[in-house]
Amino acid sequence: MQNMGDKYTPFIECPNCRRLLKVGVRRCPDCYEEVSEEYALSSALTVVVNTVACDVANSIRSLDAFAVLVVILSGLVFALDVWTSGSPKLFYFVLIYSLMPLTTTALWFYRFGRFKLGDEEYLKAKRALIGTLMLWLGIISAQIIALVAWQW
Repeated sequence: MQNMGDKYTPFIECPNCRRLLKVGVRRCPDCYEEVSEEYALSSALTVVVNTVACDVANSIRSLDAFAVLVVILSGLVFALDVWTSGSPKLFYFVLIYSLMPLTTTALWFYRFGRFKLGDEEYLKAKRALIGTLMLWLGIISAQIIALVAWQW
């Protein structure tokens, strides 16, 4: 099985001017800063983790486009379920769709959320995923409240 980081080309960030350099470069061609082997390894790893984190975050955020559809369909399924069977039996399956983006967002925070060396793009992706987390928590909370309200 291919590891997620395998499809990304690592680069080194110059310690002085922050230009991205090919792995193996010993001196920045712009500012002539020397790049040590230890720094190069650390920098390449940081650049790859930032890139993977942003890529996965963008994939997760693509599910946000379906949030309005999930809310509408949740209401329709709930109403049809209650109207046809007298109780929300099929509505429980709607919760599964809301749990998928919620779970993947939580897993992103578990995997990448504590990364201290994130760049500006990483921080932007992290802020956006906090919004995604709040969105799906709100949707699933409303669905659970509808179920609890129905029971009383």
